[in-house]
Amino acid sequence: MAISSPGVGSGLDVNSIVTQLVTLERKPIANIQSQISTLQSSISAWAQIKSGLAKLQDAAGKLASSGTWSALSASSSAADVVTVSAGAGAVAGQYQVEVQALAQAQSTRTQAFTAGSAVGEGGTLEIRLGQWSGGTFTPGGGASVSVAINATDTLSTVAQKINAANAGVRAAVVRSGGEERLVVRSADTGAANGFDIRAFDGSNNLITDTDTGLGRLAFFDDNSGGPVGQTLVTGAQDAQATVEGIAVTSASNRFEGVLSGVTFTALRTTTQPVTLTVADDTESMRKAVEEFRAAFNELSTTIKNLTRSDPTGAGNGPLRGDSAALGILTMLRRYAGDMVPGNTPATLNEAGLRFNREGALDVDSARLDAALANPSALATLFGNGGLAERIRNFARDTLAAGGSATSRVNSLQETVKRKNQEIDRINERVQRTEAALRAQYTALDTKMAGYSSLSNYISQQLAAWSSPKR
Repeated sequence: MAISSPGVGSGLDVNSIVTQLVTLERKPIANIQSQISTLQSSISAWAQIKSGLAKLQDAAGKLASSGTWSALSASSSAADVVTVSAGAGAVAGQYQVEVQALAQAQSTRTQAFTAGSAVGEGGTLEIRLGQWSGGTFTPGGGASVSVAINATDTLSTVAQKINAANAGVRAAVVRSGGEERLVVRSADTGAANGFDIRAFDGSNNLITDTDTGLGRLAFFDDNSGGPVGQTLVTGAQDAQATVEGIAVTSASNRFEGVLSGVTFTALRTTTQPVTLTVADDTESMRKAVEEFRAAFNELSTTIKNLTRSDPTGAGNGPLRGDSAALGILTMLRRYAGDMVPGNTPATLNEAGLRFNREGALDVDSARLDAALANPSALATLFGNGGLAERIRNFARDTLAAGGSATSRVNSLQETVKRKNQEIDRINERVQRTEAALRAQYTALDTKMAGYSSLSNYISQQLAAWSSPKR
């Protein structure tokens, strides 16, 4: 293959000539890339506005929600004794609570075994959940659970088998001074979660001797007036309390459904009544107002900074003079300055939110405190066609597919796409132009090289004819 070196024959610097011409052809690309950079800055700026609109939509939506203004909080005069919380359906008021007893799980323990020794008798332990009343056991509605025991099983093995059976009880071994005992405890508190344990031998006969063999693990009612076998440590019982003098019970220490929408938990028995207070949750309401103010001011500041105009040009925002962005700010201020006729408060200003000189919202704490004394009036001001709902809807519509913010971003992105396509077309044209120029100048180089050779030949001939030797 021949090696081409344009310009060698003629002395022309073909590569340099073509490169300079191609550079001139590509010059418009730099201008287009600068335009794309400006467009990308605008797109990024709009992303900030859309983010601010989304935050404002959420904050305004919270203000517009009736749940914000119907929220209740609950407190206890002795939170170390009784804790309380309020939810849906709660009614504001004060309630006197006394706790007579805490809920307990049943707990039993066996007589002492030599540590590591075997039970010594095989058979089955049958565990039933139910309720003890005096010395009489009444099984619950659930099925009994049987646990097979081998004569060689130790108490540790027995505990493992009981726990694996998921019988509603938990078993453990307590060791002390070379002895060990099996301790069994209800998995849940409450009078209905008591249990009995009956032992059956290999022939499925009830073992009544609780002093030897497998019978030592039993705890049951033998109709003698009390349980036999293991020792009762604690009896299963419900928590017992009075609410406004009315006796109530709970299988756990948590009382639900006793007071509508209110849940309270007993931690200790009481020596004097505990007052539970349910009232308007003004703190959560105040927080909702503060979050709205912050979101409104953040978006306002963002738009002002992005659209600012500096006489020197150095401090211009990427959206300087953007009518769509400025229109959003104008509409937000208009909605915030609206009123709800016939309501008190009727405006944001009357509710404790007022515009300062910079166009941001400030909180007037005294006015806000006064307004929070009447949450239903604030619900009317902000929700169900009120100011916050209008602002929320405006933010939502602006962010929607056909909204001004989304449409503006789509338009900018489409322009960037067209600019990139324009660059691609220029590059394709430049490639064709470069190829044509190289072909053109290479052909010229070849011709000029031929002319140079002919000139040299003629010069040589003339020199020969002019020679004296001739």
